[in-house]
Amino acid sequence: MGTAERRKRERSRREREIIDAARDLFFEKGFDSTSVDEVAARLELSKGTIYLYFGSKEELYFAVAKDGLAIARDLFREALNAPGTGLSKLEAIGRAYIRFWSTQPEYRKLLHDTRLRTPPETSGPQGKEFARVGAEAFGMMVEAIKEGMKDGSIRPDTSPEKFAFLASSAVDGILERYERQGGKTIGPGREEALEYAFELLLRAVAAHEPPRRQA
Repeated sequence: MGTAERRKRERSRREREIIDAARDLFFEKGFDSTSVDEVAARLELSKGTIYLYFGSKEELYFAVAKDGLAIARDLFREALNAPGTGLSKLEAIGRAYIRFWSTQPEYRKLLHDTRLRTPPETSGPQGKEFARVGAEAFGMMVEAIKEGMKDGSIRPDTSPEKFAFLASSAVDGILERYERQGGKTIGPGREEALEYAFELLLRAVAAHEPPRRQA
């Protein structure tokens, strides 16, 4: 192994250590309550060393959050690659997102509860990579809708991008509301509300009337 390759591998190893330490602290204390000094102290490094790898605290956030977003993206890919119509794949992607929400609560909280001043596209390389992974996940929803329009399971007058945004926002809003209120809210239970939302959303774009689920 040459010197350049060895340095590259050492940099990647150190970068991974910093991301893992920051992730643990963000999960324990929250992004806003964690300082770069604390990340450095956990690794027995200077704050300046952290900034050699990540130009800002927000860049460190995007590096951590990207790992969580990649989990959701991979679940979406699994749903998209499964056999079935575009409509069934769209539903499977929605249910995959709920699995992500349920099984990765720390990443979900980090992704949804953190308010940043800098958009990811203008933050730096980590922010741009975060935005790319997010675009991949969103693109899979759009692809499922386009498949459905092609195979006849989704109405041909559907706007893939607009409906993907609407559907993801609706599911996100329901999940956030129930979590914010500790599962106690006026109206149906979380699962019942989600099932009803899925039925309404799928009926809105289905080319043919899908069978109704049991109430």
